[in-house]
Parts: sequence; structure tokens; C-alpha cells
Amino acid sequence: MKSAICKFGLRYGLLALAMVAMTVTTYIPAQARVIIKEKTRYYNVTGKNGPELMRSITRRGPNVRGTGHAIATTGISIRVRNVKPKLTRRKCRIASADVLLTLTYTYPRWRNSRRAPAKVRKEWDKFLARVVVHEKTHGRISKEFVRDLEKKILQISGRVSKGCSDFGKSSRRAIERLERRSQRRHVRFDRREGRASSRIRRLQARLVGSR
Repeated sequence: MKSAICKFGLRYGLLALAMVAMTVTTYIPAQARVIIKEKTRYYNVTGKNGPELMRSITRRGPNVRGTGHAIATTGISIRVRNVKPKLTRRKCRIASADVLLTLTYTYPRWRNSRRAPAKVRKEWDKFLARVVVHEKTHGRISKEFVRDLEKKILQISGRVSKGCSDFGKSSRRAIERLERRSQRRHVRFDRREGRASSRIRRLQARLVGSR
């Protein structure tokens, strides 16, 4: 059974941090705001035992490019908005910006659970609870990323002597480094969870064996 536990995709128009129409300003304390929105979606599965439930998940789970149908997913969307630039005598900086993170969790929902034996329902509940923990961990990693991003945005600078033309390059490099670090954390976590000895895989095996 090769259904993925989680897939995530980052979609963000991060620079929008273009230093357009900048004017010299008096000192403004730099500030950025992180806005986090979380949504939950469900897809329906059916079955009277573990194997039937897993087959239903394989058919109906969210389709992830390159891996097929997943058990659950965490959709990650990041936007930087309301960017306000400022100029000091020598530096081009960001005075303020909003970093918006939208997390969309997708889980299976068992429709005809009442028809199944109590043992199967119990194993399903344990497995689903662990799936939720898994996806929320991806959410936590993403929240930590946007908080780091918030700090980094306010640290990025360009040089007035170059007409702020170096701002875009330095900002992209800094943000790409943060993104790669966050991606590695997601991948390492999924690798650990994918081991046969992990709790989520053991619970999945118990569900598959329940009748």
C-alpha cells in the first residue's frame, strides 16, 4: 500500500518586495505581521473492515502528482502582502509587511462506520488521530518557517548607491535559503514517519489487519 501520508506545496509570490517608487523617509520602526489561517477539508471513505477502508482511501484520497492518492495532505500557501518600503541615507529596507500563511488539511471521513465491528472502529480512530498529529506537525514546521521569514524580511537591505537594484537579488537568496531549510525539515519528518517501525505505520498495519 503506497498511499502517501502527506504532501505539501508552497505557493507564494514572495517578492512583491520590489522597491518601487521609494522615497526617503524618516525613521519608521520595522514591523511585520504574521497571519495564520487554518482550514480542514474531508473526503468520504467507505468500508466494513480495514482492507476495505484502505482500498477506499486509495481510490478517493487527494490525488498528489507523482505519488497517486494520499491518505491525508497539508496544503501550504504563503503570501507576502502590504509591503511598505523605506529608504534611509544608505539602505533600502522594508518598513512593514504582512506574511499570510494558509494551511489546508485534508483528511478521510468514514461514512458508514456504524455498520462496522467495534474493533475496526477503534483501530480507525487510533489511526486517524495519529494522521491528524502528522499533518499538524507539517503545519507547525510551516508556522515556524513564516515566523523566520517575517524576521528575515525586515533584515534584508539593498544599497541606495546602487539605486536599490541589489535588493531583489539579496532578498531572493535569503528567502530561498530559509525555504530550503524548511523543505528539508518536512522531508526528514516524512522519512521518519514512513519507516515501518514508526507509530503511524504500526497503527496503519493494525487497521489493515482489523476485520
